[in-house]
Amino acid sequence: DASAAPSALTLDRIVTAAIEVADAEGLAAVSMRRVAAELGVATMSLYRHVTDKDDLLTRMLDTVIARDPLPADPPQDWRAAIELAARRLWGQFRRHPWLAPALSVTRPQMVVSALPYSEWMLSVLHSRGLDLQTAFTAHLMLLNYARGIAVNLESEREAEAYSGLDSEQWMDTQEPELLDILATGRFPALSRLVTAGYDLDLDALFEFGLQRLLDGLAALLDQGRRGQTPCTP
Repeated sequence: DASAAPSALTLDRIVTAAIEVADAEGLAAVSMRRVAAELGVATMSLYRHVTDKDDLLTRMLDTVIARDPLPADPPQDWRAAIELAARRLWGQFRRHPWLAPALSVTRPQMVVSALPYSEWMLSVLHSRGLDLQTAFTAHLMLLNYARGIAVNLESEREAEAYSGLDSEQWMDTQEPELLDILATGRFPALSRLVTAGYDLDLDALFEFGLQRLLDGLAALLDQGRRGQTPCTP
């Protein structure tokens, strides 16, 4: 029934269509016109539900984060609690490569579904003796760490679409020049590494760095337990 089509257009359908485009082709492919085309409606009809593309993006962020909420109560062990939250965030970045570059730390969007994550981190660290300022700094450190690795997911997808080469194929094109440079003997440690081989695995890189950051937080918390004044930012 054609007369029912306009009423069938909902905010949820618009946001879902935009997420599907971003998941498949990247955030750059998302436009009001493209989303309208996916839904088979006029572009202007979207503006009855969203103000503009920035509003749509904020709703996209809110929706994908809300799909994978944290449990009601953190584990009792502070490290396990932070690991759980950080890995949950990394999983969201993995499923939606556009998510990391879309999130802003310096100009944070009002993503309501992300607030429980911040509350979780603050509560866990504050309950272990960090003041709220330091706890929030630690939260931002961990968020930016995960986000910093995750932005490579979207940039790699864009590079592969542009060049037609995956990361391994691209590295193969760089190898002759790299070997020529290493043959000069100026970089013996790098030369040994290349000879041994190194496979970049973003999941392993994330996990390695997460553990080192948590080691540092453990030392900070230990200072507080021993009555020392923790270093503050």
